[in-house]
Amino acid sequence: MPKVIIPQKNMTLDVEVGSNLMQVLLQAGLPVASSCDGDGICSMCRMKISGDVNPPELYEMDSLKRNKCEEGDRLSCQISITQDITVHTKYW
Repeated sequence: MPKVIIPQKNMTLDVEVGSNLMQVLLQAGLPVASSCDGDGICSMCRMKISGDVNPPELYEMDSLKRNKCEEGDRLSCQISITQDITVHTKYW
């Protein structure tokens, strides 16, 4: 069972393989910024993620570029968790 490690909140969450990162964080009671309800358009849910995750699709890369996100940012709504990961965001 993969773990999502959140150092800023001193939390570790056990999750099912294939879980969506944004949904896992919301279910754990953590706020996740979003105005598109996880459609990968607004880029508000961007985070730094350490660990192996699915590669970004073209529309995610376009959204990150269009919204002038930092290098290495990923959209939590587009992450499928298969292994242990560590997440950081500026709004926690």
